[in-house]
Amino acid sequence: MASHRARILVVDDEPRVCELLREFLTIQGYDVATAATGTEALDTVPIFQPDVILVDMRMPSLSGRDVLDAVRRRGFTMPVVLMSGDSARAGEGFFEVLQKPFDLSRTAQVVVAALAHARNSDD
Repeated sequence: MASHRARILVVDDEPRVCELLREFLTIQGYDVATAATGTEALDTVPIFQPDVILVDMRMPSLSGRDVLDAVRRRGFTMPVVLMSGDSARAGEGFFEVLQKPFDLSRTAQVVVAALAHARNSDD
């Protein structure tokens, strides 16, 4: 049985951020989907079934916190990583916080740790 490539969902209302992370994470060997809004992310989760979600805190209509809460209410348990320029905005329930502007090596480390956490949680 072939193992699937880990799936990462990037949620950010800034197209440049989505494209940067899509390119970087694809090069790292992941399948990557992007969503420009929290609503789009919530529509994408059951279809794409990401192993990890990277979500911006500040977006129109649904914030990163709103997305996390909605994902959990729907029974999904994958790690959700907050992307924020304001570390004080980090809250309970997020696996980790990635500070903007991004350090791509740190981003890679956090994704690997989140995937390991998800795999251990599935066992």
